[in-house]
Amino acid sequence: MSAKKSIEQIRADMEEQKKNATGDEKAIFELLELRRKNRISYRRSNVFYEDVPKDHLHHQTYEQRLAKAAQLNGCGFKEAKPFKKPFSSREHHGTDNHIGWCDGQVVGIRRAPFWGGFCFLWFILCVYMLFFSVVNIVFFWEFSYAYLIPVSILGPMAVYKVWEWGAWIDKIEFNRHTGLVRMPFSFLRRRFYVPIEDIELCEGPVVQAARGGGEMATGSLVLTKYPKRYWFRPTITVFGGMEQEHWASIVRFMDISQPIHEDIHRTIEDHFRDNKNAMGTGPFPESMKKYLDAEDKQVNRRDVW
Repeated sequence: MSAKKSIEQIRADMEEQKKNATGDEKAIFELLELRRKNRISYRRSNVFYEDVPKDHLHHQTYEQRLAKAAQLNGCGFKEAKPFKKPFSSREHHGTDNHIGWCDGQVVGIRRAPFWGGFCFLWFILCVYMLFFSVVNIVFFWEFSYAYLIPVSILGPMAVYKVWEWGAWIDKIEFNRHTGLVRMPFSFLRRRFYVPIEDIELCEGPVVQAARGGGEMATGSLVLTKYPKRYWFRPTITVFGGMEQEHWASIVRFMDISQPIHEDIHRTIEDHFRDNKNAMGTGPFPESMKKYLDAEDKQVNRRDVW
C-alpha cells in the first residue's frame, strides 16, 4: 500500500507541477504530453510494431568489411605495433548513451581542431584588429585604421559561417549501415576507411579547470590496423576528449545485432526535422525516414534499426 501511495503521490505532484508551470517549463510539459499522445497513436495504429526490412544494413563479416575498406582506400592494411597504454573497455556499463551528432545511419564526432583551429586563429586576428584600431583612435586620434572596426566586428560572424560550412572536415564518420569508420583529413593524410573492430579508445588524464571550473576528459582513438601507404600509425585526438561510456555507446550503435538505443532517438528526430545528415553535408538519409512520422517528426517504431 505504501508503494502504491508513493506512486500516486508522485503522479499528484507531477500534475500539480504541470498545472503551475509557466514559460519554458510549461512548454516542456506540453511537449512531453504531445510525445506521449503520439506514441499512443503509433501503438494503436500498429505502425509501432510493424516490422521494417533491414536491407540497408551491411550484414557482412569483419573480413568482408576489411576488404571493402582496403578497396576504398586503394591499398591494404598492416598490423600496428602494440600500444604502450591499455585500451578502454568496449562494454557499456553506465546509463549515459550520448554519442554526438546522429541521424540513425551515421554518428559524427569531432577530432581535435584542424578546420576549427584555423577558424579560431581567424577569430583572434579579428579581435586584435578591433583592439588595434580602437587604441589608435582613442589614444592617438589616428583614424586611418577606422575601417578595421566594422571589418573586425563582422569578422567573427563570417568566421562562424565558415566554421559551420567546413565543420564536416573535422568529423569522424561512424557508419552503422556499412560497419566502417571514415577518418578525417589532416595536413599530410587524406580520408581513409577502417572497420570499427580495428579502433580502440585510449583514455588520457582528466584535465581540471582552474578554481573549480569543472573538468574535461582527454582521449585518443588508436588504430590496431592502418593503411599500408602510411609510415606511422594515425592516432586521432578527439575534441574535448572522450570517456569510456561515450566510446562504448558508439560501439553499441555500430552493432547491428541490436536496435538503436532510445536515448539516441531525440538527436535522430532533430536531424530529421532540420533535414540534415549527421556530417552536415547533405539531407537526412532516406533509409531512416521509414522510422519517423512525417508529420510529428517523431520516431514511431519500437525498434529503430
